[in-house]
Amino acid sequence: MRAADIGTTRVIQLNESCTVMEAARTMHQHDVGCVVVMKNTVAGALPGGIVTDRDLAVRFLAADTAEEKTLRDIQSLPLVTCRADATIDELVAMMLGSHVRRIPIVDDEGQLIGIVCLDDVVAALAELMERASRALTGERALE
Repeated sequence: MRAADIGTTRVIQLNESCTVMEAARTMHQHDVGCVVVMKNTVAGALPGGIVTDRDLAVRFLAADTAEEKTLRDIQSLPLVTCRADATIDELVAMMLGSHVRRIPIVDDEGQLIGIVCLDDVVAALAELMERASRALTGERALE
């Protein structure tokens, strides 16, 4: 199984100039735990960072500031991304090595095409184990 097989193409994106409050409202509206922060480049809008519900709590609310901040101020950097053909093993290694639970999927030009999270990896592994269990059970029934 590859990143594109287990991730989702439904990715909530906001420009890095959006406010933290806009991000919180958007995350609540779409019932998601993160937004991918897009930056404007010569090649167009590309993923530049990620803001999670934890970032909102730790980097904004815990800072106890009344000052309005933008996503550029609190995004997690550097952004860890993967290609659509990344394997589950590669995804787990990236998550462990970078201490992240969500990885945007990008194409060869760096354009955002999806996102895969730790929950997706665990669900895919559980499905694989269930299939392996059925295969094992089926083999025993033939003996």
